[in-house]
Amino acid sequence: MQKVNETRATDDRGKHTTTHRELFLMPNGAAIIDTPGMREIQLLGADDGIEQSYEDIYKLAEHCKFNDCSHKQEPGCSVQEAIETGELSESRFRGYLKLLREQAFAQRQVDKRAMLQEKKRWKKVTKSSRKR
Repeated sequence: MQKVNETRATDDRGKHTTTHRELFLMPNGAAIIDTPGMREIQLLGADDGIEQSYEDIYKLAEHCKFNDCSHKQEPGCSVQEAIETGELSESRFRGYLKLLREQAFAQRQVDKRAMLQEKKRWKKVTKSSRKR
């Protein structure tokens, strides 16, 4: 659908050829966005999208024993129970956690106060590990 160049012989990577943004809708319902020169897309304000995409995990979390459950080691965690029984795949849950980490990172880049708090937290962690 678009003109492409050959890959480089030295590293087998492609050469940049497109010059404008374009959205391609695939027959299976997926969408591919060609954004020349853009290396990444940040997740700012993606709260609603994450909740919709991982609705199954949010519904399971409603039945956890603790309201602030991190779904990692707490007793009575319905998310971990669903992983153990095979109701929820571990790879899906890992993808969910990764997306949350990426979102928190993006938020810290915008929110200077949050960035400073995270830096302070890691400074304490480093100091305590050095003492050991």
